[in-house]
Amino acid sequence: MKGETRQFTGVQVLRFAAAMLVVVMHITQAISMHIHGTGPSHYWADGSAGVDIFFVISGFVMAMSTASLPADGPARLDSAWVFMRRRLVRIAPLYWFYTLLKVALLLAMPALAARSSVEPGHLAASLLFIPAMSPWGLVQPTLPVGWTLNFEMLFYAIFAAAIALGAPRIRFCLAAFGLVFLAGYFLPDSTVLNFYAQTIVFEFILGVCIAHALLHFRRPGPLAGLAALAAGVLFMFVPDWGHSADRFATWGCAAALIVLGAVWLEPWTVRAPLASRLSFLGDASYSIYLSHTFVVPAGVQVLKRLGVQDSLAIGLAVGLAVVVAGCLSYVWLERPMTAFFKRALFGAPKLPIPPATTTTTSIPGK
Repeated sequence: MKGETRQFTGVQVLRFAAAMLVVVMHITQAISMHIHGTGPSHYWADGSAGVDIFFVISGFVMAMSTASLPADGPARLDSAWVFMRRRLVRIAPLYWFYTLLKVALLLAMPALAARSSVEPGHLAASLLFIPAMSPWGLVQPTLPVGWTLNFEMLFYAIFAAAIALGAPRIRFCLAAFGLVFLAGYFLPDSTVLNFYAQTIVFEFILGVCIAHALLHFRRPGPLAGLAALAAGVLFMFVPDWGHSADRFATWGCAAALIVLGAVWLEPWTVRAPLASRLSFLGDASYSIYLSHTFVVPAGVQVLKRLGVQDSLAIGLAVGLAVVVAGCLSYVWLERPMTAFFKRALFGAPKLPIPPATTTTTSIPGK
C-alpha cells in the first residue's frame, strides 16, 4: 500500500463530525448567553474534542499523501516547497476571507461583537498565522477559531522540513515538537512559544503513526475498526476529564482510536448508501468550521427575536443553518478560491495526451 493517496470515506465523515462537534459546542454557548442568560462559561465543553480529531486526521492525511515522495536527491527540496504551497492554498485564502469579513463587520457594526476589536498589529499576526495576544486579553487570532490553524501551520512547516531533509517523519516531528515544547517551558514569557508548548501538538504525530501502520502493516478487518471506534468514543465522552486532565492523554488518544477505527472500517463505509453525500460534507467541513462563527450567533439571535425559547429546537435549526451555509461557502467560495490560487501558483493543469487510435473496441468501465 506504499504511496497510497486515495480518499478515505470514513475519514471524510469524521471531518464533518469533528466540525459539528465544535459547532454544537458554540451553539450551546450562544444559547447560554442569549437565551438562558447564564453567560459564556456555561456550554458543552466536550465539543472541543472535535479539534483533537481534526489534528489526528491532519497528521494522517499529510503522511498518506506524501508517502511516495522521494527520500533523497535534489527533488526533496522541490517536493517540500510544493507541499507547503499546496497547504497554504488549501488553508489560507478562505481563512483570510472570513477574517477580513469579521474585520469589516466589526468596523461597520461594532455593537455586534461582545469582546472583539481590531488592532493592526494583531490583525497582521492573525493573517500570518502567528500566535499573538488579542485586544481582549487571550492568545487568539482575530477570528478566534483560527487558533487551531496556528498549530496546523506549525505542523506543516515541520513536516515540510522533514520532507526537505529526507528525515523519518515520525521521529523528526517528535523531535521538533519536543524542542518547541521545551523552549516554551524554559521561555514562558514568549507568547509564541508558550502557545505552542501544549501537548495537543503531539496529536498530529498520532495521525502520522496511523498512516505509517497502514502503509507498512496488514490492516485488520472492519470489526476491529468498529471496536476501536467505539472504544475511542467512549474514552472521549464518557469520563468527566475536567480541565486538569492532559488533553493529549485523554482526547488525543481517544481521537487516535476514532481515526484508526474509521480507517479500518473503510471496506464497510465506502459501501454505505450515503457514503458519497457524507464525503461531500467532509469536503465542506473546513467551510463549516470557519463560517459557523458567523451563523451561530446570528441564528440564535434571530430565533430569540422570533420568540423561540426551546434549546433543542434552537440547536437543531441553527445546526442545520450552519451545514447549509458551510456547504454554500464550500461551493461558492472555497472551491473557486482554491482553484484560482492553484492556477496562480502552479499554472493551468496540462491536458492529457489522447491515446493513439487503435482498432480495439474499449469496454466502458474496464
